[in-house]
Amino acid sequence: MIKAVQSELSVNVIASIIVSLLFLVTGFLWGKYKEQRRKFGRNLEEYDFYPFMVTRENFGEFSPRDFRLGMHYFLKNEDHTAARQLIFIGEQNNVRAQLEPAEQKVYAQLFEKYNGQTIADDTHEFLENYERIVRLIGKSFPNTGIEILLHNLADPAHSLITLENNVTGRHLRDGTTNLLIDLKRRQLLNEEKIQMHDDPNQTKGIWNRWCDLHQHRR
Repeated sequence: MIKAVQSELSVNVIASIIVSLLFLVTGFLWGKYKEQRRKFGRNLEEYDFYPFMVTRENFGEFSPRDFRLGMHYFLKNEDHTAARQLIFIGEQNNVRAQLEPAEQKVYAQLFEKYNGQTIADDTHEFLENYERIVRLIGKSFPNTGIEILLHNLADPAHSLITLENNVTGRHLRDGTTNLLIDLKRRQLLNEEKIQMHDDPNQTKGIWNRWCDLHQHRR
């Protein structure tokens, strides 16, 4: 009887230790996640001032107004990921020439704060990694009617930078008008940026990060 009680107590103690360890590990991992989130920040398209607008003709167009909003925001609120993306977009769209002298000084502060001179090289290296992934997937599934594309949202008017297994007649440097329209619509509706389309003529799935990897089927 005593042995049975001792055995049951031992099991309960061991179970309590295991549960405590699980909570400890979970708390540690959650803390590391929050720390990384604070350190690296969000993607620029998660902010309302993503600096592109859709014209009446459904073309993506750089928005200096939204760029200025983002510029002032990131001077006061640190987000290294989104701020560096904003600077990269600004450089791609010759933003210095579109800013007033006072705003140019603000941009210079932003550029210095987030080490803007290294952004082009870092972004190029980042995109190269995804280009390799697109090519690998495309070559792994040839002649299947699956089209793999890579979009660079820093230049929506010429965003298509990698294309494998072309089945829709797209061309490199084609724009991403539909994707930009969908992004702006979701910002207005406060929806998630990851979406699935039911229309077979549209994108079957979009992973919307700094660049967008998406796949079409016949």
